[in-house]
Amino acid sequence: MKHPLLLATLLGLCAPVLAGDLKPGLWQINTTMEGDNLPPQMRAHTQQECLSPDQAEDVVSALQESWNADECDLGKVDRGGDNLTWEARCDQNGMQSTMKGSVTLHSDTHYTSTIDMTMPGHKMVSKSEGKWAGSDCPE
Repeated sequence: MKHPLLLATLLGLCAPVLAGDLKPGLWQINTTMEGDNLPPQMRAHTQQECLSPDQAEDVVSALQESWNADECDLGKVDRGGDNLTWEARCDQNGMQSTMKGSVTLHSDTHYTSTIDMTMPGHKMVSKSEGKWAGSDCPE
């Protein structure tokens, strides 16, 4: 894959997405990916992310900050009840990509997410499930 930074962003993006409705602390995120020419080691991934109390204050700002850090333009963001959808466009190293994502909040300790990404010659779908693992984050 030619965009490891973009992939890392996709994998880590889900933790702050519905931050105002999720408990701060340690989250375990299980992600599966499907896509053209995707190496087997990238098809499933488990990671832990720490959601700070500051991130938990503003859902859209946390999402915007995450995308801006990777030089992406977060376009339309819609929220209705326990669902959040967004669209983004990135231009990294001269390669443009577009993404559409959605998150469903099942409770303050559980969410699911889907991100569809398209870039020249590649399409990927990332599905994640996040579960709250505890209030303490490792340093």
